[in-house]
Amino acid sequence: MRALLNVGRLLSPHHPVRTKVDVLISGDRIDSVVPAGTSSGYEEEFDCGGRLLTPGLIDAHSHPIYLRPRLEEVDLRSSGASYSDIAKAGGGINATVRETRRAPWGELEAAARYRFSRWLEQGTTTLEAKTGYWLDRDGELGGVALLQRLSEDDSLPHLVITYLAAHEVPSEYRGNREDYLRAVGDWCPAAVAAGAIFGDVFCDQGAFTAEESEAILRAERAAGLKLRLHADEIGLSGGSRLAARLKAVSADHLLQIGEEEIQALAAAGTVATLCPVTALNMGKLPPARALLDRGVTVALGTDHNPGTSGTTQMSLIVYLAITELQMTVAEALAAATSGGARSLDLGDRGAILPGQLADLALWEADHEGAFAWEPGLRASAVWRAGRLVATAA
Repeated sequence: MRALLNVGRLLSPHHPVRTKVDVLISGDRIDSVVPAGTSSGYEEEFDCGGRLLTPGLIDAHSHPIYLRPRLEEVDLRSSGASYSDIAKAGGGINATVRETRRAPWGELEAAARYRFSRWLEQGTTTLEAKTGYWLDRDGELGGVALLQRLSEDDSLPHLVITYLAAHEVPSEYRGNREDYLRAVGDWCPAAVAAGAIFGDVFCDQGAFTAEESEAILRAERAAGLKLRLHADEIGLSGGSRLAARLKAVSADHLLQIGEEEIQALAAAGTVATLCPVTALNMGKLPPARALLDRGVTVALGTDHNPGTSGTTQMSLIVYLAITELQMTVAEALAAATSGGARSLDLGDRGAILPGQLADLALWEADHEGAFAWEPGLRASAVWRAGRLVATAA
């Protein structure tokens, strides 16, 4: 038995805050939470110094496998260029596809490993990781295999792998979209065999229509993939309604949705995964308050990608959810823990309760209000599956 002693404040979403407690860990699971100082003699002890303890944060949306960010596009957007303008000029997703296809696998793995290490050091113990920067069979399946290999490294966060060959139509298929749609569906069984858990599609203006997306999602489901989708980020294209109709686990972004779409998500039980950094870059915020008020479970993601979001710091995302999306501190932290677990269909994490995975983050604060006060609040210690994996320098 290991013990985290002298926890000043313990926050577990949807449960009363507890103060002055010890957290006992058996193997990779939480055993119990007891009043501080009531027992002793543990194999390992860690003094939390009266600080705040939360579940490890969960990033429910990321695009981490690429070589370099597209910083020139960031500069263009700051001068008024739109996402569509940049894509039409040869930038955007296909620019990264061209580079990723040429990149040595060893370099891609090293870049991803570095990013994943940063996530973990900053308090994120689980993240969703997508393919989508090859858009050909060997690359997309190789991307799944790379993520599966990295997911077995217990010095990195837990990874939930998403197959996203339907990220864009590659340039070689621009004159024949139907063939690419069929190909994406045909590759699904191999993606499952390689380790993918979810299938995704970019259902939006300039990407895939709702009709095309449905065909892809049905092929993904038939192969055994769970469903999530990029929906209604650039235009109101029917993605969120499609997610609700197919009872997808999550619909992500949702910048353009209104009351009818919110009601559909609520009725279907589909999680709304919101990405505030990208939303701020796009100049339009998702209706987080309305989603919560209608009973929709909200999750949060960095949307880490080479074009619009370079952060790996979920504590910054929590800060933005509070300050920009009108969420309370409790709501934002729930979205970054238990909500993220729901978005990834994981029932064994996101709370500090007996039997849950001992993924935990100790913060440089003694109260959760610090998340709304300090952008990018620092984690002072992080446990992954009960093992101390990071401490602040």
